[in-house]
Amino acid sequence: MTPLPAPLRWLYSLEWRRGFFDWARSDGVTWVYIFKVLFAAFLTLWLAMRLELPQPRTAMITVFIVMQPQSGQVFAKSFYRFLGTLAGSAVMVALIALFAQNTGLFLGSLAIWVGLCSAGAARYRNFRAYGFVLAGYTAAMVGLPALAHPDGAFMAAVWRVLEISLGIICSTLVSAAILPQTASAAMRNALYQRFGVFALFVTDGLRGRSRREAFEADNVRFIAEAVGLEGLRSVTVFEDPHMRRRNGRLSRLNSEFMGITTRFNALHQLLERLRNSGTDQVVAAIKPGLQDLAEALDGFSGRALTSFDAARLASALATYKENLPARVRSLRATFQESAPSDAEQLDFHTAYELLYRFVDDLHSYAQTHASLADHRHERERWDEPFTPQTNWLASAASGIRAAFILVVLGSYWVATAWPSGATMTLIAAATVGLSAATPNPKRMAFQMACGTLLGALIGFVEMFFIFPLIDGFPLLCVMLAPVIVLGSFLTSRPQYAGVGLGLLIFFSTGSVPDNLTVYNPYAFINDYIAMIMGMLVCAAAGAIILPPNSRWLWRG
Repeated sequence: MTPLPAPLRWLYSLEWRRGFFDWARSDGVTWVYIFKVLFAAFLTLWLAMRLELPQPRTAMITVFIVMQPQSGQVFAKSFYRFLGTLAGSAVMVALIALFAQNTGLFLGSLAIWVGLCSAGAARYRNFRAYGFVLAGYTAAMVGLPALAHPDGAFMAAVWRVLEISLGIICSTLVSAAILPQTASAAMRNALYQRFGVFALFVTDGLRGRSRREAFEADNVRFIAEAVGLEGLRSVTVFEDPHMRRRNGRLSRLNSEFMGITTRFNALHQLLERLRNSGTDQVVAAIKPGLQDLAEALDGFSGRALTSFDAARLASALATYKENLPARVRSLRATFQESAPSDAEQLDFHTAYELLYRFVDDLHSYAQTHASLADHRHERERWDEPFTPQTNWLASAASGIRAAFILVVLGSYWVATAWPSGATMTLIAAATVGLSAATPNPKRMAFQMACGTLLGALIGFVEMFFIFPLIDGFPLLCVMLAPVIVLGSFLTSRPQYAGVGLGLLIFFSTGSVPDNLTVYNPYAFINDYIAMIMGMLVCAAAGAIILPPNSRWLWRG
């Protein structure tokens, strides 16, 4: 047979295919996400302009906010964005009806509402927090401009709901139809891989191989993974009916995993104390029981735990648990021959009591995991769900901070009558809400200000030097595409997510033309100054006013 030419041999080589699939699973996913953002944004903008909506940019901004790499995340975020928009619009109409003639009372009531919503955003995790964010800043973004024309407040709210609905529809369709990345697949993979890592962690601890620093780091990682899986679980119910049938068991599984990590931590602390205190006699007495459990888990360490494997694990743990009392009695009889002290006997019994409780919880976890193979199961009934929530005191501090910012900036606007003061106040309301749901509000607000500054510089060039020279929607898309690609790429990198979000949202707010484009450099510069000022005030408030890293907020 004639050998293939060198280029074809390289094309069919295993290394090339392995490299391509590695790229597809990492950077390839990012570029698919960027392409979907581009397509959804331009589709939404085109439809909004064709339908002659008052602010097509609002529909386009919705795409940037709700688009996520996984389709389930898009469904969940869109759902909570729609609910938050309805709530914020309803509150805005009520406030306008009550206080249209009194700006002070309107701003005070709005500050209280935004504060409550920011506290809710800080309290709840996942996309529920985003519903609170939208409820807060929708009232500000629609209500503040409507103060000058209160008779148009209701129609402004209706148009905003329609614009956001259009963005939501386009985002969900594009996410679900074009190379969809499902959250349920990601959750299954994370769920199956997690136990293998934990089993290896347990066997190392039982055999005394784990170091303190690595043990603490792994514990923190397991907690973070549990919180992340809870977020995925809340998303999968929107996209996968099979996962929705197992929602109770998935919640139970996460709670049980948190339980077994806590149980093992208590056992490990006791074992470390015994090993470090030189009580070799007690360590030698309990070692055989620990070794039996480690050997039972060896077959599951470092490998994915499927539902079939979980059933085997449950059977092995049931056998171990059944034989453990007899094993303990035998070891205790041998231990008694060495005439141990009362303290040593207490340590012996405490170690095996903790071990039994850990194995019992681990057995329950394995049973729940194995039950995922069935569409219906009695373990679906679960009354103690794991609910990740922030400390109520830290949430209240976030709400107070947001209300204070709105009062200060609103008062400055009223006192100076600055034409862009309303923009500064409503952007501050949006920023304080978006940053409230993050661990570091100060950093998020500052990054958004940096992204907005970059958007202002690019937007000024495009608005006044490029847009007047082009004609037609395709050329507009060509000019907007580089900015959207850059912003989407930055949002896909956690360390620069705030910069990307600020660039996408506020470049669109100030620089994307409407159906009737107005070229006003004075208003353009003033509005961007107002946006950046509002964000910098939010960043300063996050660092000064009840900062979330204060220790007293997290006591108890």
